[in-house]
Amino acid sequence: MLARLLPPPRGARAGGLPQCGHVGRPRALARAKPRAMCRPKHVGCPATAATAATAAAAAPRAVPGCYAPSGPLRLASGPTRTRLLTGDAAGSRRAASCGPASVGSKNYNGAGSLTTLTTWLLQQERKGTVSLDMFAVLSSIASACKQISALVASAPVAGRLGAYGETNASGDEQKKLDVLANDIFVAAVTNCGRTAITVSEEEDKPVAVESVAGGRYIACFDPIDGSSNIDACISTGSIFGIYNPGECVIDDWDDADAILEKCLMNVKRSGTDLACAGYCLYSSATVLVLSVGTGVWGFTLDTLAGEFYLTHPDMKIPDPGQRIYSGNEGNTQLWAPELRAYLQELKQPSDGSKPYTYRYIGALCPDFHRVLLYGGIWLYPPDATAAQGKARLLYEVAPMSFLAEQAGGMACIGPLADVRVIEVVPQEVHQKSPLFCGSTTEMKKLQAFLKDQAAARAQCVVVEHQAAAKA
Repeated sequence: MLARLLPPPRGARAGGLPQCGHVGRPRALARAKPRAMCRPKHVGCPATAATAATAAAAAPRAVPGCYAPSGPLRLASGPTRTRLLTGDAAGSRRAASCGPASVGSKNYNGAGSLTTLTTWLLQQERKGTVSLDMFAVLSSIASACKQISALVASAPVAGRLGAYGETNASGDEQKKLDVLANDIFVAAVTNCGRTAITVSEEEDKPVAVESVAGGRYIACFDPIDGSSNIDACISTGSIFGIYNPGECVIDDWDDADAILEKCLMNVKRSGTDLACAGYCLYSSATVLVLSVGTGVWGFTLDTLAGEFYLTHPDMKIPDPGQRIYSGNEGNTQLWAPELRAYLQELKQPSDGSKPYTYRYIGALCPDFHRVLLYGGIWLYPPDATAAQGKARLLYEVAPMSFLAEQAGGMACIGPLADVRVIEVVPQEVHQKSPLFCGSTTEMKKLQAFLKDQAAARAQCVVVEHQAAAKA
């Protein structure tokens, strides 16, 4: 299209071919083209066909977007015309246009290009932090996330909105995308050959995987978290946790069915057995956040290149971060009195400081992602209608808690918010759980407040008993 809009270079023949360079190239580009890239054996151009072929073979294949690989020659679109970028100029332009990181930072590889998820996994494998089996599992999950991202983006056009007509194991109404995303996730972690059992929110029971590769991991996932937001085109996500299997205790008198049942129920593992956890956020961008126990790393999907690129290396929850709290205020009247008092303290601090800002999306992935980037605290306590909360411990709460601790934050439950979530062993596959998570400073403030409230209540009880005794 550019060749049709610009005038032919000076000195073009009657047939429209310039004396040097490609058809329809701007004059400035024709003059700047290296001699080895000129049309071979043309008038005024000494390059030979062999030289041109060698240069063409050495030139890197262009990748759409700002993540194009560096090389000796690349075209970049400027505001008025096509410009030629070579050497360091190309890397500088890419660094300036692709985000806050610069060439040489953790985002980039040695050649000055953004690091892909595959490259990062290979680097972790060389360090010994990721096994080849885990490499295969995470690569398959990334592929599934790409497919789900495309499904979510095209859902209104493709007619994938609305209810599916059934409920899942937790009693929630299934959406059409819940079912599609579940099929994609199951196929991904099954076909990679490295998993032994899969656990999904959309499946009633764990499912054994037949694998010739001898898979051993337990793959647990919520294919679409916050699926009730899909019809409104609000941010959603996928959550996953990959557990080490542990031991399956079998008695001598167990038959085949009993053995299978015990091994399938062996999936009830605490968060301390997580080998990897993460989530994929589907929003204005698709972001894959994961941890293999060595920090938290974020990768953004370039839809043109079809690759996840490292954009958030070694993520840490800001501490102290922004004064933000998140939670469903519509349910506060169902919360315990001490939690209602804590919420009032955030709105009207007793020390006269600035009140906290309220932010809430209503889905675990985007709400947690905001805490991960900005700090603050996320409140998901039990209430009068759900004494154990509503989020699933095995494949939602535990993986997110694992990420929070890896990012330098805290994730706790309990009346005093002093029990680490990842230490809780589920008694049921689809067991539900509350969750308090955020920066370490905010979580310690919550714990101190709840402790003071508990002490005040205990003192009141003592006073009442003393009064009753005197009466």
